[in-house]
Amino acid sequence: MRDTAVALTAAGIDNARFEARLLLAHAAGLSIEQLIAHGRDATPDGFAAALRSLTARRIAREPMAYILGEREFWGLPFKVSPAVLVPRPDSETVIEAVLSLMPDRGRAWRILDLGVGSGCLLLTLLREYPQASGVGLDVSNEALAVARQNARALGVSGRARLVSGDWRQAGWSERLDGPFDLVVSNPPYIDSAAIEGLMPEVARFEPRLALDGGRDGLDAYRLIAAAGPELVAADGHLVVEVGEGQAVDVKGLFDMAGLTPLAPWKDLGGIERVVPAKQ
Repeated sequence: MRDTAVALTAAGIDNARFEARLLLAHAAGLSIEQLIAHGRDATPDGFAAALRSLTARRIAREPMAYILGEREFWGLPFKVSPAVLVPRPDSETVIEAVLSLMPDRGRAWRILDLGVGSGCLLLTLLREYPQASGVGLDVSNEALAVARQNARALGVSGRARLVSGDWRQAGWSERLDGPFDLVVSNPPYIDSAAIEGLMPEVARFEPRLALDGGRDGLDAYRLIAAAGPELVAADGHLVVEVGEGQAVDVKGLFDMAGLTPLAPWKDLGGIERVVPAKQ
């Protein structure tokens, strides 16, 4: 653990000792608790080679979630791969906003997730609303495969329809069997020129299609806003994650589309992270 932490620190990685412990546990095939309980046991065969390989990947700044193959979101385990964005705590603000706006957990809500990725938003909401059903749209078949795996693991595959589609193509929204009581999305919102300046874990490894929001970062919101009146049922909600400083512009797009923007929700860092709107 000491040597691994030193190597990670030299690579400029924060929380090096914590990450070293995660790599040790993964290399040994143990949980963190098992690693602590059996820390003085002899290492299993192949452990050293496995640890060196994992450490080299992290030193190259591959996201820890991709190395471990999993990331927790809303207290639930989600499989991840380089085909999907790594679920982030900021996105849990979407879940918080929805649960506040739609407090009836027993309703058979119809939910649409645009850019479903790993499924962290849609599948978490299906767990919170046990009578709900949902559709998840993504342009990446590899991402849809990850989402299907997570839907099965979380026991909601029977209520989740995961479909391939591209909101940049004409008529994309007409094939989704709307309208929906709730539409959620964490769309690409980084302006194209800024991506290379992001942390290496993001710029080098996460799927660019899920990051690149165009020249001003708002391309996806324009398409979502334009389709909103068709996709959102009467008295339904549209709830999207936004980047720092984008809330005002996204509210304006929703307003121009004929939707009624609601007060933004702030994440734990105090940033306006979620913009809801009502039909």
